[in-house]
Parts: sequence; C-alpha cells; structure tokens
Amino acid sequence: MMATLISDLQLSVSIWAWPLVALAVVIAQIVFQNSRLSFLISILGLGANLIYSLWCFDLAPVQALFFGAVIFDSLTQFLNVLALFIALGCLFISSPGMFSQDNFFRVHYEQYSEFLVCLILSGFGAVVAFSANDLTCFFLGVETLAIGTYCLCGFFRTEIRSSESALKYLFIGGFSTVVLLYGIAFIYGSTGFTRFDEISRVIAAGDKPLVLMAVLFTMAGLAFKLALVPFHIYTPDVYEGAPTAVTAYLATMVKLAAVGISLRIFWSCFGAVSEVWIPFWTSLCVASIIFGNIAALQQKSLKKLLAFSSVSHAGFLGLGLLLADPSRGIGFALFSYLAIYSGMSLGVFAIVALLEDRSKVFMLEDLKGLGLAKPLYGIALAILVLGLAGIPPLAGFMIKFWIFQQLVEQSYFAVAILAALGSIVGVAYYLKILMYLFMSGDSDWGLATRWSVLRDQIFSVRSLILAAVLLSLIGGLKPDFYAHWILTTFALK
Repeated sequence: MMATLISDLQLSVSIWAWPLVALAVVIAQIVFQNSRLSFLISILGLGANLIYSLWCFDLAPVQALFFGAVIFDSLTQFLNVLALFIALGCLFISSPGMFSQDNFFRVHYEQYSEFLVCLILSGFGAVVAFSANDLTCFFLGVETLAIGTYCLCGFFRTEIRSSESALKYLFIGGFSTVVLLYGIAFIYGSTGFTRFDEISRVIAAGDKPLVLMAVLFTMAGLAFKLALVPFHIYTPDVYEGAPTAVTAYLATMVKLAAVGISLRIFWSCFGAVSEVWIPFWTSLCVASIIFGNIAALQQKSLKKLLAFSSVSHAGFLGLGLLLADPSRGIGFALFSYLAIYSGMSLGVFAIVALLEDRSKVFMLEDLKGLGLAKPLYGIALAILVLGLAGIPPLAGFMIKFWIFQQLVEQSYFAVAILAALGSIVGVAYYLKILMYLFMSGDSDWGLATRWSVLRDQIFSVRSLILAAVLLSLIGGLKPDFYAHWILTTFALK
C-alpha cells in the first residue's frame, strides 16, 4: 500500500505542487514578512510547475491514482497546464507593483500574501475537482475552489463593494452547494457507488428511477459554477465588486474548473442517459448566449458588461461540452474555445486593472479618449474586445466557427441558428466599447489626473497584455499553431 501511495505521489507531482507553493508562501511571509518575496515565490513555484507539467505532458498513460479517487489522463494534464497559465496571469494582474502605486491598494498591501495563498489553494481545488474520479474527491475540490474564491472576492475589506461581492457570492454559492449535494446524494442513492466508472456501469445496466433527479440537481449545481442562465444572477454584482484580478480569476479559472467537472460528470457518469440531460443542458446554453448578449447591451458599467459577456461565453462553452463526446473522440472545439477565451479574457481584465480607480465604479464612458491618448493600450483593448466578439480574422472568430461547425455536423441546426443570432446581437456592445475608446472629447487621459498614471512600469501586466494580443492575432491568422497540439493530445477531431 505504501509503495502504491508513493508511486501515485510521483505521478501526480503537478497536482500536489499547488499546495506546496502555498505553504512556501505562508512560511516566507512568517519568516520575512515581505509581500514582494511572497509574490516571487508564487511566480517561481507555479512557473516551475508549469514547466514540469509541459515537460511531462503525455509521458504518463491514463492511470487511476489514490485508490481510484483521481484520474490522471490527458484531460487532467491539459486542464492543469491551462490552470497554471491562468493562475500566473491573475498573479501578474495583482502584482505588488499594482498595489504600491495607488493609495487605495496600499491599504491592503500587508495582507497581499493572504491573497496569494487563497488564489493558489483555490486553483488547487479546481485541479482536484476536474481530475476527480470519485464523488467525494470531486466535492472536496469544488468546495476548496469555492471557499478560496469567496475569500478573494472580499479581499478589500475596507471597501463595501468588495464585501458585498463576497457576501452575495457566499450566500448564492452556499445554495448551489446544497443543490449539488442533493444531486450527489441521488447519484449515490440510485447506484450505491461513488466512483465514476462504477456509477456509469450501474446506470447503463438498467432503469434507475432516481437518475433523473440526480441529473437535474447535479446539472443545476454545475450550471451555477459555469454561470449559465438562470443560475447567473450573482455574476454582475460579484464581478463588479471583486478586485479586478479576482474578477479575471472568476471569468477564467472557475469556468475552466466547471467545464472540466461537467465533462467528467456528464460523460463519465451520465453518458448512458445523455438523452435525458442533453435537451435541458442545450436549453440553458442557448438561453445564456441570447440573454447574456441582450443584457450586456443595457450595461453602462464596464465590469458588469464583461460579466454578461462571460455569461454568453459560458453558453458557448456549454455547447462545446455538449459536443465533446469522448466515446466518439470529439472535443477539439471545446478545448480550443476554453484556451483562447481564457487568454483573451485575462488580457482584457489586465487592461481594466491598469486603468480603474477603485474608489468609483468603472463606467464605459470612462474609456472615452483612451485610444487617442494611449494608443497602444487602446489598440490592445480593441483587438481583445473584437476577439471576444468573434470578429475575423482573430482567434475569437475561429473558436466560434468550430463550435458552429460541429453543431451543424451533429445536426443541431436550430441551436446553431439561435447561437449565431445571439452572437450577432453581442457584437453591438463590443463595438460600443470601441466607440468610447476612440471617441474624442472631454477626457483626462492626457493630463493623467483622473487616475494615478497608466502604470507603464508594471512589466508583468504589460507582458500579459502583449501575450493575450498575440494569442488573439496568431490564433486567428494561423490557428494550426495550437490546433495540432490539442488534436494530437486528445486524439480528437
């Protein structure tokens, strides 16, 4: 038994390295009490894990670890690599230089190490959740992720908007946890097992009257994590009130975890009853695309607009999950969408973090004249926004095209038409951002009096923005640079 445990630990180094990095940050803060050192340890630790994960990619076969509780396969490895990229991006957005440049942020600078620990441990929860092969492990991962994000949302303790964001997320998140637990209880009650492979075998073997209830409750809990309509109600206020680095984290890491978890649950546990959950799930996704884009048209707050935009993109991710049937080797569109969307979103929120003044709500009109006064930032934001809108020849167009292509190939014609109409509506509010960016008029950007200064010395944030812009451009003009890797990794089509 001990030999098996040691072997499992060796194979899963990239998973348990997450809490080790968090522990190193805690020890460094206790000994040295230096937030910049804690930040450096976080970057180096996660960066080393990323390099190791990329180096070991595909070297290990599919294995069930820790007595079957964790599955270590190409999906786990890919999502872990993407989670590490996201965590590093969010760390760059929240770098100590951002805190020290503004009086409001400086108030919270001493607690910065707590921020780092919560972010890293919640990332660990995400990895545990989407690598789980057991209901118990899955739930522990989900709750580790959730508790960490609750703390992150309320990090600015002296700001009422941040506290309100954390409380709303906590209350609604607690309710979603109860719903998810009901689903888990129905799964266990109808099958008598907690392992995904055993659950799938029992469900496929015969009629289980509780399976429908298990599917509905589990679907509702996962739809909350993915922020699908009508389980998105927390999204606008939470996104607006949370620190911008945390908003980026919610829009990327939480969605990454939700997609990975849903893929495991729906196709590993409920694959035999796909005719039960596919109609419900499809309805939620289409409603999210249409409602998210329509609601975004009404917004004047930039972060609320991006919140409803993320609801719309969650709908596309949900459709990609619907199309990603592992038994048929289909899933390329989902993983491409997840990677490109995450990269572009991090870039947009990095720019927002540079520009915003936390003492007030960041409105769309506050962007007025930015593209003229600071053309590099304006052009970067324009490219990323157009990418999110799905305008060719950017990467955002390609990932939506692949979703539509697979919808048509699998005869989801009505779904494809409705999703396309929703996307067309969404272009309007993205263009509204561009209108404000390059609008001339009364603006303080040139005088730099409304905001401290555009923090040009923050190298890490500028690097993240540049990487996101290049991803959007190259991913659209030459999509095979990442498509080949995804296709060969998963043997997909």
